[in-house]
Amino acid sequence: MDRLNLVRLGNVLSYSTLEKIGSQIVESFGGIIGEVELKHHNAPVTKSIDAYLLTMILDIEFGGHTLGITDADLKTTDKDEFYNTIIGGKNPRNNVAVVSTRKLSPKRIESEKDYRLLLQRTTKVSLHEIGHNLGLTDHARYEFNKKGALCPMSKGEFNKFGYRGYVKAVVDGRSFDFCDECRNFLDEIYGKREKLQK
Repeated sequence: MDRLNLVRLGNVLSYSTLEKIGSQIVESFGGIIGEVELKHHNAPVTKSIDAYLLTMILDIEFGGHTLGITDADLKTTDKDEFYNTIIGGKNPRNNVAVVSTRKLSPKRIESEKDYRLLLQRTTKVSLHEIGHNLGLTDHARYEFNKKGALCPMSKGEFNKFGYRGYVKAVVDGRSFDFCDECRNFLDEIYGKREKLQK
């Protein structure tokens, strides 16, 4: 689990952007993930894809600890309209997670500020999904870290914002730093607490 395959699906992000996301992942997990290997998957251009199917494809092609990033909507079989398209998900049968930038992106990327916002949102959702790969669970309540920002694992009890509101209220409120509860869990399982603290 100390090496992460970070897979670009299609041309959603540049390699330099993927490198920035990978660097922040290594920093946020402080020693637990020591290496991020950038990969590319020639996925067909599509507006949506079944999230579970995509994780299975990535598991077959890359195996191991993998995170795929796509701009396609990630579909699920949930009957709830909010949950049948997700911004990120993890397959419970393997160590593969996926993130969609579709609902994270500003309507248009016209400035450095727009680009930074997409980069931050994608990274925060990536940390959340990788956290699941490492055994962390969602915080139903809003859990804060020492700096007063939301833990990357904060999800909230239920959706009351709609997608755009959820991204602004929850994803934008998340930090790149985990709360004590998550740090303690990671320390217990991986024995890396001294590297997690700055």
